[in-house]
Amino acid sequence: MLIIRPEAQFLVAFSDGTVVGEVNAQLNKALTSIAEQGYEPDLEVFAPIRAIQDTIGRAKREKEAVIRVQVNVYGPPAAANEIGRELSQHKLYLQRPAYVKDGTRYSNPHMLTLPEFENSMTVTRPSLEETVPEKPSLQTFKNTIQDVYSSLTRDRDLSGLEGDERLHTTLLLHQKTALAFMMQREDGPIPEKYALWKATEEEGVQCYRHAVSNARCRLFRMFKPEETGGGILADEMGMGKTLSILALWFQELDKHFDESSRRVLKAIKYHGPHRHAPTDRFLEADIVITTYHTLASDLTGTKGVLRDIEWYRLVLDEAHIIRRQSTVLYRTVAELSARSRWCLTGTPIQNRLEDIGSLFAFLRISPFHSLSTFRKCIAIPFDEGSKRRNMAIERFTRLLDSLCLRRTKDVLHLPDEKHRVRRIHLSSEEQAQYKHTYDIMFRTIKNQNGVFDQKSTLGMFQVQLQLRIICNHGTWQQPFSWNRRKLHLLDEREAVEASLGRDGEITCSACRQTLPLFNTGTMFRRYTEHCRHVLCMECLSTSMTSDQESLPSRCPLCQPLWDADSGAPRSNHASQEDTYFRPNGRSSKMESLMEDVSVDVWNTKRYLR
Repeated sequence: MLIIRPEAQFLVAFSDGTVVGEVNAQLNKALTSIAEQGYEPDLEVFAPIRAIQDTIGRAKREKEAVIRVQVNVYGPPAAANEIGRELSQHKLYLQRPAYVKDGTRYSNPHMLTLPEFENSMTVTRPSLEETVPEKPSLQTFKNTIQDVYSSLTRDRDLSGLEGDERLHTTLLLHQKTALAFMMQREDGPIPEKYALWKATEEEGVQCYRHAVSNARCRLFRMFKPEETGGGILADEMGMGKTLSILALWFQELDKHFDESSRRVLKAIKYHGPHRHAPTDRFLEADIVITTYHTLASDLTGTKGVLRDIEWYRLVLDEAHIIRRQSTVLYRTVAELSARSRWCLTGTPIQNRLEDIGSLFAFLRISPFHSLSTFRKCIAIPFDEGSKRRNMAIERFTRLLDSLCLRRTKDVLHLPDEKHRVRRIHLSSEEQAQYKHTYDIMFRTIKNQNGVFDQKSTLGMFQVQLQLRIICNHGTWQQPFSWNRRKLHLLDEREAVEASLGRDGEITCSACRQTLPLFNTGTMFRRYTEHCRHVLCMECLSTSMTSDQESLPSRCPLCQPLWDADSGAPRSNHASQEDTYFRPNGRSSKMESLMEDVSVDVWNTKRYLR
């Protein structure tokens, strides 16, 4: 890029003349003064293209659209001292450049020269890989996050708490330590090792500085800033995060209620068209369960009562759904008032660090109640080269160890997998249906005559999928027909995804965001009836109207087509489900599976105690 001056203001532009932005006032004054002296140096500008893209995409106001660049100044040697003098008068000083034009002789008027040392040198241009910090690849990013998770130590320093006797399910060891972690995060004390505010002395007065952001407590005072108020429980899916939260609530009942009033834990559901009720109904309940979209519908309307209540504890299950602050769902839950806030999610980070930064902002963990602080201290340095990245990783690890508990299923100490092949003999009815499907499939392949159409061509993989479905469902499934196949593409798609494994990914049809297929809860929705579009929760939430409390039944991307053609086919998903399976049937494979499960269930259960 270059610096040009079409009028009074100096601008940064690409070589084709496209303007990127303007230089700051200090540099603009210095360059104006140099021009008035009759000098016209060549000014070359360098900035990582990804830094430009990220800044443009992130900035909402003019003041936020600021990019740090490097400017190389080229000119005749005779003009070096005068140009250097003008720059220094404006408090601008030349530094050794990271890269220059090939064969350029380097001379810096601001550099102290000594007779015994050569005061100039020839600098060759290094590769951009050496000079411009690049954002790590997605795979590198994921590997780094896994390394961070592995380095966390909070779980090792926790002593488990026993669950209340009213819990019908006995807590496992990792759930007991989760309960201890949550009690620390809500009521304290937080161990000094994991405390973020550290005591220091400045100007003879004790104060506190934040170990990650280096922020100082605004008031000089002798007591420590509050650090309790909630956190993130980020155990892998299936490890009982919800049960741990319920155990925490029972602990609170024991602290605050007598024996007669704490025997029963009353929960109500806030959902559906008849949900609106007097506030007294909520005051009688211990737990109010609702959905993100019901909440969003209420808070954008006039009848919502949830925002008028000061909640004791606010818990978000599948909290990764609110990982983008721009969505209605995030703004909805962030507005609620609560004494403590908790996020439950097995995937706190998807493809960017800001995902968990939004969760910290929801938790109102100072100073990370502002996502911009998280970006400044962690997300941006992470993308700025190895040295800054290592600093960001160190900060991020410390922050996670304080606010988040993350364990994998390895802590369950499950026995090693044992693979046992059990060969299933299909019944005569199943064999007949299998052969019926097989004949239809291969007849279709033979009739294609080599013509390829991505939407309609049936290949060997699709044939295998159909036959595998028969093996699973047996005669419970209706006999194969092309009309039924068009109505039930979801089974084939699920079988494809199962073959991809737990690391498979899918792409949102609207924003093109990559999402993991598994361990995501309700991260995306498919529209399988006609268009086959897949939409992430963020795109779905932006398509909802204020009076909607459930996800749109029709694909929002195709809505204009539906509106334009009133004769378009209507979704009949419910009736399709009714006719997909027969009322009676048999699956030899499922029968064998249930036999094995019933035999092994008691032997397996003891490993989880």
